[in-house]
Order: sequence, then structure tokens, then C-alpha cells
Amino acid sequence: MSAPTQNPDAQGTETAGPLTRWAWYAYDFGNTAVEFAIPLYLTIWIINDLGVTAWAFGLASALSSWAVGLSGPYIGVSADENRTRRLWFTVSALVATLLFGLLPFLPRRGAAALFASLVVAMTANYAFQVSSLIYNASMLKAAAGVNVVSVSSRGMALSFAGGAAGVLVMESLVSGRLLPGISGRAYAMLPAALIFLACCLPGIFASKLWQKKDEPVHVPPGQLHERMASLWRESAQQHKAGWFLAGYFALNSSVMGLTLYLPLHVQVATGLGGMRLLLVFALVVLMSAVGAVAVSLLSPGKTLVRRLILGGLILLGLNALVFSLASSLAWMLFFASVHGLLSGALVPTVRGAFAQIFPADYQALAFGLFGAVQRVSQGAGALLSPLASAAGGSSTTAIGIAAMGVLALLGAPLFLRWNYGKTAGP
Repeated sequence: MSAPTQNPDAQGTETAGPLTRWAWYAYDFGNTAVEFAIPLYLTIWIINDLGVTAWAFGLASALSSWAVGLSGPYIGVSADENRTRRLWFTVSALVATLLFGLLPFLPRRGAAALFASLVVAMTANYAFQVSSLIYNASMLKAAAGVNVVSVSSRGMALSFAGGAAGVLVMESLVSGRLLPGISGRAYAMLPAALIFLACCLPGIFASKLWQKKDEPVHVPPGQLHERMASLWRESAQQHKAGWFLAGYFALNSSVMGLTLYLPLHVQVATGLGGMRLLLVFALVVLMSAVGAVAVSLLSPGKTLVRRLILGGLILLGLNALVFSLASSLAWMLFFASVHGLLSGALVPTVRGAFAQIFPADYQALAFGLFGAVQRVSQGAGALLSPLASAAGGSSTTAIGIAAMGVLALLGAPLFLRWNYGKTAGP
């Protein structure tokens, strides 16, 4: 017997309110400070400064992501059925903060020290990602009758603002302007970790975000695998969830891959570097925030959500294909802005829509599956790099961007098979 699908718009309406929602938003603000710190500082520090080979760091990062993907659904179902989402969130956030903050103070001489730094960094990343999937599981609690996609989009808009603010603080610290005597990329993760912890605290103490011990949870019969299979069959039958996740795989691969190739393409084609190249990246982040805010103001119902996803994917793909042909800085800035606008609108829309596919009492399981697809798909764009490199020269990044456009277009027919369902809200 499968768990009954519940109307998420009715969940938690008698408990949560605006303050609870802002506690939920706070995490998004701090989350992206870490998300930006990892590629902009941590990766470069470990490879360039510590001397860890790129392939070893890449393999370690992949193992960390795969660990989240494999364990996330099991952690989720445990947190759902035992009503321990708050505990999982608190512990994972504290572990991530402690380990990220510890990194600059670890020994750096010798192979053993380098290995230890790599293990600590990847363990911190694992805990950080676990906190994210548990955080997403409380989205319906935070919404409390408000449009779920709008709540997801407001959180995502704040995340871009938090990421930009975090980079400003980190850049000030690593340059030595914030604290005299302290400089270098090694210290970038320390302010990122502290910002992350500060933004986690409101959620940790917002009791209305979390399950109550007496809150009923419908537990399907059977062993763990059987219970998960039962819940998956229901979501697959009612909403064609498999097609949704396949579409999200294509979407996230495209967005993350194009974000990887974008600054490289601008640098190769125009010669921009340093602060000017960082400003191009900042423009994309700003436009992403604009896209997320636009969706939050729309408060889209299920028909508009479907149109936003399908139309946005097609436009994202076409924009990438044209972007790959651009050579002037003006056109590159335009297409980069469009990419930021569309990706900023699409990602939170998809996140909010997925929250409405699974039963409300199994949201951690839902976002365990969502996180698994997210972690795996983030590497898919980078996997196309050898194909692009075969062309050589300045066409390498252009081929990479075009490939991301094709991925986005492939996502549209996959999402077309998805059924939002009668219980997914207005």
C-alpha cells in the first residue's frame, strides 16, 4: 500500500508564518557563499598552492558527490520516518562549518598532510550537501499555504545575493585588506564557513520548520527498499517523476556546464582577465537573481510552472547555441545576461515544483533523490570537455557552450512527459 499524496499547500498552514519563512530563506543566503567559495578559492588553493594534482582533486570531488547521491535518499527516508530532519540539519551544518573553518590551519607539508587536507575538504563538502537536501525538505513547512514555487524562487534570489556578499568578504580577507597579516586563498573558506553557520542558526532554532514528535507519518509496509519503491511507484504513476528527474538532469547539466565554460569562453575570445572577468561573472549572478525574483512575483500555478520550464529550457538552449558563435564582448555580455536570467528563473521553479511531487511527510526522501540527480548532473558538463578539447584553439570553449545548449534542448521533451498532477496546487 503506497502513501497517500497530500496537498502540500495545506501542510503546516496552522503553524508556520513569515518569520519561519525568513529563517528558511536565511540558509539559502549562506549556502551560496560556500558554493561560490569552492570553485573560486578552494579548488585553486588545493591544486595550485598545495600542489594536489587536478585529477586527484577531481576524483575526490566526484567521490564526495557520489557519496551524497548514494546516501541522500536513505538519510532522507530515515529523517522523514524518525522525525529527525532538524537533527540531521543541525549536525551536518555544524560538521561542515567546523571542517571548512579548520582547513587553513591544517599542516601542509608532506604527502600525508596533503591527503588529510583533501579528505577534510571532501568530508566538509559531503556534510554541506547533506544539510542542503534536509533544508530543502522543509520547503513546504516554510511555504505554509503560500505559493511554493515563489518561496523557492525568493530563497534562490537571496542565495545569489549571499554568494556575491560572501565573495566580497572572502576577497577582502585573502587580499589582506580585512585583517592585516592574514592573506592568501587558504583563508577564503573561513569567512565562508562563518557566514554559512550564521545563516543556518535561524533555521536550526525555527521549530515550526521541523517535524513534531507526535506528527503522523504514513510508513508503507516492508523493508527500507520496499518502502522507497512503494513511494517511488506512486510518484511515478501520478506525476511521472522519472521523466521529471531526467529533465532536471539535462537542465542542471546544461546550467552548470555553461557556467563552467562561460568565463573561459569570454577569456579566450576577448582576452579579458582578472577583475574584469570577475565582473562578467558578477553580471551573470545579478541576472540570475533578477530571474528568480521575477518568478517569485509571478506566484505561478501548475499551468504556468509547466510553461515556464518548457519555454525556459528551449530559450536557454537556443541562447547557448547563439552564444557559442559570438565573438564580440558586447554580444557575449548580452548572451551571458540572458543565460543568467533564464537559469535563475528555471532552477528555483524546478526545485519548488519537485517539492509537490512526493508526500509532504517524505520530503527529505524527495530531496535526497533530487540531490542525487543534482550531484551527478553537475559533472556531466565537465565530461564533455575532452570532446571540446579535440577541436583545439579558441573553438574549444565555443563547442562546450554549444553542447550545453543541446543538453538544454534535450531536457524539454523529457519535462514534457511530466505530469504535474491534480494535487500540485492551483
